[in-house]
Amino acid sequence: MMANYNNSQYIGEALGAIIKQSFQPLEVIVIDDGSTDNSIDVIKGMQEKYPKIRLLRNEKNRGVLYTINRCLSEAKGDYVYPASSDDKVLPGFFEKSMNLLAKYPQAGLCFCDWKMIEEGRTFENRAYLSDKPSYFSPEEFTRIMLRNEFTVIGGAAAIAKRSALVKAGGYIPELKASCDLFAYHVISFRYGACYFPGIMAMLRKHENQYSSRKFRPLSVELEMVKSAMDILLTPEYSDVLPKFEKTAPFSHRSWDVLMFVLKNKKYRRFFSLKLLRYALFDRFIRRMLLLLFPLSVWRPILNRYRRLRYGLGRMTGTADSKNGK
Repeated sequence: MMANYNNSQYIGEALGAIIKQSFQPLEVIVIDDGSTDNSIDVIKGMQEKYPKIRLLRNEKNRGVLYTINRCLSEAKGDYVYPASSDDKVLPGFFEKSMNLLAKYPQAGLCFCDWKMIEEGRTFENRAYLSDKPSYFSPEEFTRIMLRNEFTVIGGAAAIAKRSALVKAGGYIPELKASCDLFAYHVISFRYGACYFPGIMAMLRKHENQYSSRKFRPLSVELEMVKSAMDILLTPEYSDVLPKFEKTAPFSHRSWDVLMFVLKNKKYRRFFSLKLLRYALFDRFIRRMLLLLFPLSVWRPILNRYRRLRYGLGRMTGTADSKNGK
């Protein structure tokens, strides 16, 4: 399922990457959110070649979250992939994901590693959780989040069980660009998650993108964090609240989140050693690396650290040796 707004430059490539997967989707829902470029012509051209593409249109521009939630309500399959019209999946992503989900039907989602293209540069984001396709139970996933200083799940690099995503609240508008991160952690804390190593998705970052942190003010970031905490304090999320409190998967601006939590009595229950550790890393180590080295240098250093720190094969997830060959 895909929401589109004025992405005619990329949507043909994004749809082609989905249609050409070795594991074919049941349907490809595209909802155009009032585009003013030639997106509709591109989509209809693809639709003529691939009848599985189902084009719907909002009567006016309603925003990406309204549109992707409409996609979710229209979806008929047991699993959904929330594709971005400016990203693309790589060959084999669907097949590997669905094979692993078939082996572990209790899992709420399956995710992989991914790479990001930003301002002409390419960066890899690898979780280094296992050297083989694996399933992590809710308890094991919580332990991963306790020891991992980095966001594990990339929004465009995951396939989710539709019923689990709906129960998680879908893409909650108040959470803005953090809605997918929130939903995927709720799902993983409830049902566990499958993971297979390897770059299988490509994300683009640019200034017009809804989720771009580079152009998001701190006030907006903290408002998203506050909204997430308020939602977690409601009865519907009481089962996952303790796991969020311990693991603090809220924001990349962890130092500011720490200060926010300490200053607001209502949210002090979200203080944790994980948040403190992450905040100190963000405040001092990451800033020092940014001052001393360009991104192209310090990102490989961090990836090397992650590989050593979390150690391939050291997690306790159930490995799928057959798919790992």
